[in-house]
Amino acid sequence: MNYCLLFLFLFPLALFAQPTRSAELDRKDQALIQEAFNHANAYMEANQYDSAQVWLNSIYLKLSYSEPSLFSYLLTSRQAEVYYYNNLHQLGLQEALKGENIATLLKDSLLIADACNFIGLFYLNSNRPEDALRYFRKGLRHIHPPPYPPKYDDLSMPHHIYGNMAEAFEKLNQPDSAIANSRLSLLKAKEVNKDRGIAIAHLNLGMAFIHKPIIDSARKYFQLANVLSIQGDDFDVELTSFGGLAECASLAGNENLALSVLNQGFELLKKYPQLNDYFSMLFLENALQIYQKFGKQEELIHALGLKTQIQKETYERNNTQIQSILSTSLSNEKLIFNLELAESKNKQSLANTRLYLVLLVFLLCIIGFIAYRYYSLQRLRLANLRTKISQDLHDEVGATLSGIAMYSYITKEQIKKQQHQDVDASLDLIKDNAGEMVAKLNDIVWAVNPAHDSLHALLFRLKEFALQLTAAKEINLQFAIPESLGDLKLSMQERKNSYLICKEAINNAVKYSQCQRLEIEVIASQNAIQFLIKDDGKGFEKSSAIYGNGLINMEHRAQEIDAKLTIDSSPNQGTTIKLNCKIT
Repeated sequence: MNYCLLFLFLFPLALFAQPTRSAELDRKDQALIQEAFNHANAYMEANQYDSAQVWLNSIYLKLSYSEPSLFSYLLTSRQAEVYYYNNLHQLGLQEALKGENIATLLKDSLLIADACNFIGLFYLNSNRPEDALRYFRKGLRHIHPPPYPPKYDDLSMPHHIYGNMAEAFEKLNQPDSAIANSRLSLLKAKEVNKDRGIAIAHLNLGMAFIHKPIIDSARKYFQLANVLSIQGDDFDVELTSFGGLAECASLAGNENLALSVLNQGFELLKKYPQLNDYFSMLFLENALQIYQKFGKQEELIHALGLKTQIQKETYERNNTQIQSILSTSLSNEKLIFNLELAESKNKQSLANTRLYLVLLVFLLCIIGFIAYRYYSLQRLRLANLRTKISQDLHDEVGATLSGIAMYSYITKEQIKKQQHQDVDASLDLIKDNAGEMVAKLNDIVWAVNPAHDSLHALLFRLKEFALQLTAAKEINLQFAIPESLGDLKLSMQERKNSYLICKEAINNAVKYSQCQRLEIEVIASQNAIQFLIKDDGKGFEKSSAIYGNGLINMEHRAQEIDAKLTIDSSPNQGTTIKLNCKIT
């Protein structure tokens, strides 16, 4: 029983214990995802964002947004970057905000800073520089200086955020703040030896000083950016620096130098036609302004045609890529939704199953408790029964056997003394006590026998006893039992005590009342029985009567079965005994 209870206690705990599931993927999946990221990055650098999207799509099949991880964040940030370079700023902003949520759930400071930098960029390109600055500053609060672990190599660094803040201040026409943040960007880039970051910081300084305008300083920084970009093969930065140098020469009124620098830029653009469209358009904008200023119609037409061609090619390419990206993006969102829906259904099904199991365990606990309680009560009832039988044997039989032993000793002494009359009297007493003991044993055996648990069996035995006693003294016996009595069942205690009470009442009436008529009537209902024993004998005065052991035993037995015993008697009016017994 103890093992069963231990099982019922431990089973609910095991029910809620789930196998731990690693937040990270296995090594094989990690390698596949890393390879997909590498391919996507390569295609993004080549402005082939639709091809990059294809590789990103392959990651969606291995990764789930429902469990935030570094992989899920990187996937989100790359998706945002694809939107950024395709001018899908609203979609990119939503993706970047999703990345911020993932980073916040992971409580990863570097990821939060990177997400804030992306969000700021989308606000910056949506002409919302104030909102952009708010997120750039938030990113600076979370970021910390490199070096970073290898898995964070592609994240934003402090020099990226300071450089983007400089651009925001330029759009707000705050060149001093732009210069200050560009210098910080330069300092942070030098700390980590990022050559491209250093070159772009010089480029931002040149643009900020043009806004002042301080031409000499702007020219110096554009020249440094040009040298650094050539050393690092950053051709897009080199092209932009040519545009800045040409603008400085134009502002200084040096037409020949401005045109010469523009020619260098066009040679670079001709040599590398796949340069980033964003930087190419910045250079062409500078060239158009300068050609228009100096009245160079032929060069102006050529630059305008090249700009139109780039815009057309960019539009056609972007149109194809955007359709592909949007289509696959919607497909990915649908896939994610279906996966999350299926996972939600599985969780709900698991929750329902657990609930049913908990209810089952709870029900088993209740059944187990009831069974244990019933088992304990049965053992207690059996112990009480044994105690009661032992007590009855001691009280009813023990006293009689003691009397027989005593009379036997007396008889032995009388024989020695040859007191023959006394011996006959003693032997008669022994015989009577032995007969009485046999009768009491029969009563006890009959009471514990389950075959006699019906009211019919009790009344049959009671009638036999009454007939034997009344016949010996020629008393008229009237035993009334209704036909509608039914087959009522009585417990052992109810059967034994009610029988012995009635037996004692009949015995007293026959021995002491000197009656001529004895009436026994039984009235039964669904939950109660009334025994009525009435004689027409001499009766007695209740107030002056001396209660013997018989009457006292009758009252004790009535109390044991929660019955009500009433004795009505008066001199020369007979005696009536009523026993109202509940059937349990």
